[in-house]
Amino acid sequence: MTSPNQPARPPRPDGSYWRMRPRAPMPGTELGPLSDIADPGAKEFTFGGGKSTFSMFVVRRGDEVFGYLNICPHYSSPLNARADAFMNEDRTLLRCTMHFAEFRIEDGFGVAGAAENCWLDPVPVEVRDGVVRIVG
Repeated sequence: MTSPNQPARPPRPDGSYWRMRPRAPMPGTELGPLSDIADPGAKEFTFGGGKSTFSMFVVRRGDEVFGYLNICPHYSSPLNARADAFMNEDRTLLRCTMHFAEFRIEDGFGVAGAAENCWLDPVPVEVRDGVVRIVG
């Protein structure tokens, strides 16, 4: 329950929005070995090119992986300004390098900055036989 002074939390994204984006890869697409992602760390994956490039990233914490569209919900720009730079200094939160908004790794919920109380759009991923792949 929220108080009158605290805004209600927006509903969590349903997880299917990524499939409506241009050049979205098919479920089952292999992204590569888990060992290619720093622990903890994140790695960007792109499909297609030009204005309709599909960009996502996968965050690794141990054997867990979390996937998100590479779009800041505050300004619809990529979260990273440099290759694979998606995390804050101590690698405990995801960070938009354009607006310094920060998000929880495990669910993409905005906890600080311009995108506070917003969600990153998830892309469902899993690790099977040491390989990260898209599911759903």
